[in-house]
Amino acid sequence: MITLKHKIISASTAMALLFMTSGLPQALATLGPTNIHIVPTITSVALVNGVLTATGTATATIHGQTTTVPFTAPVDITLSPNQPPNVICPVLDLSLGPINLNLLGLVVQTSPICLTITAEQGGGLLGDLLCSLGQALRNGLTLPQAIAISPNPTALLAGIGDLINGALSQLYNATLISIARPGIHHRCAILHLELGPLDLNLLGLDVVLDNCSGGAITVDITAVTGRGNLLGNLLCELLGGNLINLGATLQQILDQIIALLTQ
Repeated sequence: MITLKHKIISASTAMALLFMTSGLPQALATLGPTNIHIVPTITSVALVNGVLTATGTATATIHGQTTTVPFTAPVDITLSPNQPPNVICPVLDLSLGPINLNLLGLVVQTSPICLTITAEQGGGLLGDLLCSLGQALRNGLTLPQAIAISPNPTALLAGIGDLINGALSQLYNATLISIARPGIHHRCAILHLELGPLDLNLLGLDVVLDNCSGGAITVDITAVTGRGNLLGNLLCELLGGNLINLGATLQQILDQIIALLTQ
């Protein structure tokens, strides 16, 4: 008769043999795909208690197992202070508050992100909606009031989310500027990356992307080691082996982490 104890011992022995013969990375690689989206994706923009708020997630799928980290950040839309008074379709400033999240030991912090938007009346649905929003703000309405009287509030909020996602996707091109040593137990170096300022065309709108002070958007990444912090442990391994060089982009760094997971 095979007891439960014998079954546990047999399972443990089988796992040990698996690790010795094929190696853990190879065994795990058969379980499914691996990808990392450390830059969050906006899933919705809505008024929450009178405050325009972006909600999104960052995800990591490792050997078929997905981990999702949610985040929220305030969004503000104002008239650009340097807007000429005779401009029919206003220039808007859209700002996203700093993002702070922890995905499996990778702690990511961004500076504020600002979009200075030039919308063209008649250039498309979103351009028309932003123009009407700007006109309402010029007439003294608050942001919630201006959104409420928009011809299509649902499309306007969805369009704002798409604009923010278009800006966030640029962060994968942020370049590593410096590596700092925090000197904290269980933490590895902070990677300081910078992007921009950039002049883009997103969804047919002219957009200037910066940190809300005319400078570069910054992305700081800290690796936290420990049980369950798989990505933090891997980044520390890369940093300890001096495998990350200045000038690397965020996408290149993530590619190196994925290579460790799938080799």
